[in-house]
Amino acid sequence: MTMHRRAAVAGALLLAFSGLAFGQGKEIPVGVFNAMTGTYAFGGVPIQNAMKLALEEANAQGLPGGNKFRIVEGDTAGDKGQVINLVNQFGKRDNVMLILGPTVSAEALAGAPVANDLKLPILAIGSSPGILATGPWAFKIQATPTDIMGFLGKLASEKLGVKRVVLLHDQSSDGYIGQKNALADYFTKAGVTIAADEKFISSDSNFLALATKVATTPTDAIFIAAPAEVSANLILQIRQAGLESKVKFIGPSTLGSAGFIKAGGKAVEGTYFVSDYSPNNPSPMNQAFVKAYQAKYKAAPDNWAGMGYALGQVAVQAVRNAGPNPDRTKIRDELAKLNKVPMVLGNGTWSVDAERNPSYGGVLLQVKGGEFVAVQ
Repeated sequence: MTMHRRAAVAGALLLAFSGLAFGQGKEIPVGVFNAMTGTYAFGGVPIQNAMKLALEEANAQGLPGGNKFRIVEGDTAGDKGQVINLVNQFGKRDNVMLILGPTVSAEALAGAPVANDLKLPILAIGSSPGILATGPWAFKIQATPTDIMGFLGKLASEKLGVKRVVLLHDQSSDGYIGQKNALADYFTKAGVTIAADEKFISSDSNFLALATKVATTPTDAIFIAAPAEVSANLILQIRQAGLESKVKFIGPSTLGSAGFIKAGGKAVEGTYFVSDYSPNNPSPMNQAFVKAYQAKYKAAPDNWAGMGYALGQVAVQAVRNAGPNPDRTKIRDELAKLNKVPMVLGNGTWSVDAERNPSYGGVLLQVKGGEFVAVQ
């Protein structure tokens, strides 16, 4: 080999090693799982889409050390057993540094204990405080029911003039139970009479008996805490059972799903609900998100897309703070320190209390003309 050729080879090797040392960074595997199928897919699909969007944007913007997120996806199908299996798979086979998801409290309460055993940080969606109680490796993005439902209670009792209310909830979900209980407490303190408090299971589809009972109960409003399509179906059946047109429907953020309007049509017109997110928020951060989400997924972001994107924003911030050589412990430690993070939910800032329960304010929306509009 000539001296000239040896010099050229040596130069090429030097450049290659320099690229590895300074430009390439390393992969940060992240497990992303939600209910892409099943009862909770109305939320799981937009949540997962928006989570991935936040991670992809972070890759494009750059992470410390030139690192890049590698997304490992899973479908929980709304099944607790599948959640447990996926957490184990993410932690042991895929060696992820962080898990984002799952979609609802019941899933998170099943998966978080496993993540804690694996010493693997998990940032979930659910509102239940019990998620945090599973251990120091578990975090959640969503506000507690007591925090968020107060906005709905105030709207109903003060602005809408509700004096009597019927409460309906899906008893198979800790999140929905917590939302109903929080609203019931608020109404009791506000002097609103609870005319009926009924429970059901979201896997049902025929609510004839319940709908008939509710439609004939004297009330000013009916609160429903259940999956989006189930809530829409129940509203439709209650109206068909002869409900007076003056009775208002109110609900939690579950109703902030495109699936709610699609399933309920004209029957859900006028429904009020408290949302974590509004696509109409004029902040530059939110408008950039709306534009990016529409471009990628050909649909406007709903409450659940906003929730997924916000969770992604928090996760990205924690990883950035962990520096150029992150690991599970560093990311967990940074998640525990985060506070006052700019994001697209509520009032635009995600803060936590001493027990790590998040808050960000609520957004009051109503279905009008087949769209979600802010309540003035």
